[in-house]
Amino acid sequence: MKKIIALVLCVVVSASIFTACGKKEGDEGKATTLATTPGKESEITLYNEVISFEFKKEEDAIEEKPTFREDGFKVTKENTKYKSKLTKSDVLNIAYEEVTVEYNTVKRYYDKTRGIWKVEFLDMTETETNKEITREFKLKEAVYIDEEGYTLYAYTE
Repeated sequence: MKKIIALVLCVVVSASIFTACGKKEGDEGKATTLATTPGKESEITLYNEVISFEFKKEEDAIEEKPTFREDGFKVTKENTKYKSKLTKSDVLNIAYEEVTVEYNTVKRYYDKTRGIWKVEFLDMTETETNKEITREFKLKEAVYIDEEGYTLYAYTE
């Protein structure tokens, strides 16, 4: 009987631990503050989550932006050093090569049907009212990267 009670307690405790450690509502978009980024001296906030997006929905709109670029990039199909599947870090390194604006926040997106990454460089401001923090994001630049490791497009706001 003692063994059964001990076993039941172990199951209950294990279930509690897994529930407590699992993903909770509000965990989306947890961020890490990085001390520095290549070429930057100030801190930035990097959102760890890779957000899903549909490139097809954005493709026509980005080509109409006055600051749209599709050439003149540092990381091209011809000179990319990334030959295998890109990691999240690889995507950031490519985007850091292309960014031309000041920013304090970075978010990553991926279209798994087209194999295209988007990295957004943003200006985030935080406002605290009644012990609640509100964050506002202003897009500064977006860089689109092919899954083969080269820059496709970019535009600034």
